[in-house]
Amino acid sequence: MKGYIIYQSSEAEKNKAFIEKLKAEGDNQGISFEYVPAEEHLEYAEPDIVINRTRDYRVSRHYENKGIAVFNPAYLVHIGNNKYEAAMYLSEHLTYEVKSNKWAANTWFVSKSDLPSLLDNEYLKRLVSNLAGDSCNDVVIKSVDGHGGREVFLLDNGASNTEKLKEILENLKGKDCVIQERIESNSSDIRVYILGGEIYAAVIRNGSNDFRSNYSLGGSASEYKLMESQKSYIKKFAEALGGSRIGMAGIDFIVTKDGNLVFNEIEEMAGSRMLYECTGYNIAADYVKWISRFV
Repeated sequence: MKGYIIYQSSEAEKNKAFIEKLKAEGDNQGISFEYVPAEEHLEYAEPDIVINRTRDYRVSRHYENKGIAVFNPAYLVHIGNNKYEAAMYLSEHLTYEVKSNKWAANTWFVSKSDLPSLLDNEYLKRLVSNLAGDSCNDVVIKSVDGHGGREVFLLDNGASNTEKLKEILENLKGKDCVIQERIESNSSDIRVYILGGEIYAAVIRNGSNDFRSNYSLGGSASEYKLMESQKSYIKKFAEALGGSRIGMAGIDFIVTKDGNLVFNEIEEMAGSRMLYECTGYNIAADYVKWISRFV
């Protein structure tokens, strides 16, 4: 069997170790995997199976239209790389049991063309009040397609500091964004790895002098043992996202100060470095074993 592992060339080098792990397990499972640059994938002959690691749903759609098994599927690549679309998708597909309680931050979509309107202090104050209420005036603004926390900013005190707000909006220029109420936590969140639609492992991340908990920004991480009640809750999100149609992805939850989980985002192209450094799991091998069922 012939398989392609497709990455943007700019991403392939830093993910070289993961690519090699996928190839090695492919050999064990009778799948000959080849790395293919996303920019050139249309020039290659059709494979039997594709692992799409590009964050571009059109790559998955191309192979789906040809009847080729591809992971992750186009719909998941799309919503997993657009924070607003993900929230809207889940709001339609989650059970009433989940949606009847606080499951996500209040969210407001701001298109790239509307970003400058946030400099209108009265408009921003009304928006902050609608999102966060009168008791808290801190909100978070983030691009819909950012990763690793690098396009996530805190608008504290209702962004009363105009110069700081201008700087933030300059960093987000040309990006569609969401503004969300800040969920009070101890800068902690949980990355739950989903493999084949099932909970695979979980890692808790803690921020280091930063409201963001991202490992790539200097936060710490360790394996997290989920309670059965948490597993039951998280499974409802995995089911809403397509269950066994999910190949390998991450679902991130903020841990509130009272210990509840609040959905943050889907990481469709979940990185594995944190998992390998914190646990004994070999997710690349287990991912390919799962994929081998389809070929």
